[in-house]
Amino acid sequence: MRCTVLALIAVLTAPALSAYVTSGLPPRTHQAWLKKMTFDICKSRPGDLTDEMLHTAPELMSAWARNPYATSPELTPGPTTHIMGPSSYHGKMCALTVERLLKRLVDERRAGNTGAVATTEAYNAAIAGWACSGEKGAAQRAEQILISMQDMFASGETNVQPDLESFRSVLVACSSASVKRDDSELAALRAQRVLEWMVHLHNTGKNDLAKPDAQCFELVLHSWAFSGRVDAPKRVEELLLWMEHLYSHGQEQLKPKTAGLNQVLMAWSRSGGKGSAQRAHDILQHMERVSKNLGDDDIAPNGTSYGAVVYAWAKSGEDNFARKAESVLRRMEERYIRGATNLRPYTGLFNVVIDSFAKTNDRRSYQAARAVLDRQIILYEIGLKCSKPDVYGYTSVISSCASTAGPSMDRLRAFNVAESTFLELCRSDFGEPNHVTYGTMLKACAHLLPRGSRRRTRITKELFSRCCQDGCVGDMVLARLREAASPSMYKKLMEETDGGKLPPEWTRNIPQSERRHKKRGGNKLRKT
Repeated sequence: MRCTVLALIAVLTAPALSAYVTSGLPPRTHQAWLKKMTFDICKSRPGDLTDEMLHTAPELMSAWARNPYATSPELTPGPTTHIMGPSSYHGKMCALTVERLLKRLVDERRAGNTGAVATTEAYNAAIAGWACSGEKGAAQRAEQILISMQDMFASGETNVQPDLESFRSVLVACSSASVKRDDSELAALRAQRVLEWMVHLHNTGKNDLAKPDAQCFELVLHSWAFSGRVDAPKRVEELLLWMEHLYSHGQEQLKPKTAGLNQVLMAWSRSGGKGSAQRAHDILQHMERVSKNLGDDDIAPNGTSYGAVVYAWAKSGEDNFARKAESVLRRMEERYIRGATNLRPYTGLFNVVIDSFAKTNDRRSYQAARAVLDRQIILYEIGLKCSKPDVYGYTSVISSCASTAGPSMDRLRAFNVAESTFLELCRSDFGEPNHVTYGTMLKACAHLLPRGSRRRTRITKELFSRCCQDGCVGDMVLARLREAASPSMYKKLMEETDGGKLPPEWTRNIPQSERRHKKRGGNKLRKT
């Protein structure tokens, strides 16, 4: 307590609020003091603000605009406090607090206090407050403030001229809205409109600070890429061509770079339309050729570039989609091994490629899936920690085995790979089998081993016993157990249940969302 009081005294005697903002006080104390200073300013009568308050108000606005407590676990709503927890409403509260302070400065000016000036920085804080709020409709409100700034500037109020930060903050709000699916289509259109307005204002001399930079274009590209619109890929390509046109006419700051091209790749990857994966692949190859042949590192593909194309092929469902996704991943691996340390294949990419093989009808797909996992293990063992295998990759290999069709010998070979993969996971430090892993292994028993064979009976019993010990018995496991076990074996394995209910220790590690059988009557089992 003494330390907190001393820290607060130090804040009270500090010459500037910025020293307080980074003072290291506990979040509750910190925010309570911000609220106290804000209250004192906003509740004073127009014309009564002191010079100190006028100096403090913009710094307060800047502090609130950063939404400093939106993710603080210490701040939780309570019945007797106004301190908000990590929620979207807290972001809205911060944004509205900035606007209250801005309005107070405007009211003070109208009351005749010539020292009260709402500057560009103050309005920028209001825009940034909404951009950081995470609130639905934030992009629309940010744009409204920007428009009012330009209107005031056009009428002669030079203190509020919108600058690059003003426009960029609105574009950030639009980009965030696209990712959050908050009217993402409208957000992309709004971002495009703001960018075109910037160019118009600058070219016509109505605002010499409205000249867009590369980041502005990249934010609009991002908004389109995540908009979900059918025409998003076309829109991002047109925008990139416009950027290239402006660059070729002397705007050096608009040279297209990897970040912008990655948004084009993301747009094609997310579209899922016919031919979209091939288009993304072609753009990636163009980036490789130009960066290599012309020595232009500004558009050299990075991990995001390769990842977007891998995902594009993996979800395309087109001919040989799994092989094509794997070829892009392999290229990335090879370049990393040759020294391109910025191209680090990560776990998620390996998982999506392995899973794509599990979804093909190729009789040998399980071998390709296992080969991808083997390469992943090697990369991890030589030091690439971001490629660490996990239970999802192992389970996908087992799934690719379980889907194998064809002659009995082919199915037996596939089962051998599934079994060895499962046992390897159990012995490894890469994770433990979950309910999906067990369910998939039981599916492999049912589909790949001859009905009634001793091996099928033995392994089915062993799998279910281990699954019970691990607390992974859920709907999927029970359904696959019915397929793998004979009716008499199934009945015998269920003898430990009490009145048709699963023992709690059997289900202790099943995610709550997966316990659907509870909704159908408290874990009751169907009669055999």
